[in-house]
Amino acid sequence: MKRGAAFFLESNLFVLLLLVILLINKNDWNEDGSIIVFIFISGFELLFMLLFIPACFFYEPVRIKRIIQSIFKKREKNEWIGMALAFCVITLFSLGFIFIPYPSNYLPLWFTVSWICAFVSIFIQRVVIAYYYSNANIENNQKSISNYFFKYVTYFIMGFNHYIQLLLSKMPFLLNKLFAILTFLVLILQSFVLLGVYD
Repeated sequence: MKRGAAFFLESNLFVLLLLVILLINKNDWNEDGSIIVFIFISGFELLFMLLFIPACFFYEPVRIKRIIQSIFKKREKNEWIGMALAFCVITLFSLGFIFIPYPSNYLPLWFTVSWICAFVSIFIQRVVIAYYYSNANIENNQKSISNYFFKYVTYFIMGFNHYIQLLLSKMPFLLNKLFAILTFLVLILQSFVLLGVYD
């Protein structure tokens, strides 16, 4: 139960972040925006509730202390430059969604890449997980600006999907594939629901 509760709590911190991003642009929502945002949040809650029981057996909780340490750790110059470049590139791509105000326009970009990753993960899950680790983990001999750039781009576009796929990868094969398909469907449906907020 502790594992499941930790998964549900950590997952909802992510949903809270999405909600804050949406609320920043509340004045730009259409007339039914509040209802659509409620449906949007409920879609994630449904996914997390379905994953709760498997999480009780297979989930390895993220240590909050480790997250706080990674946020406030001292960073070298190359890391700051790589992070800034990643932010600029992601922002430029998100500006393509001109019908959605900033910063909510990050979400369609994130969703598009997330459901693509989720779809690929149905078939080659371990490859997707390995690709995430190869970019996200910086070794002592890989501290160039480009390494840090790809690290932070990877965090943005694959972080949530990796979080879910890592849990799924520990499940028996049939459960793994069932929940992988479910995750893909939820993400793609959420993409269309999100567009309705600003339609």
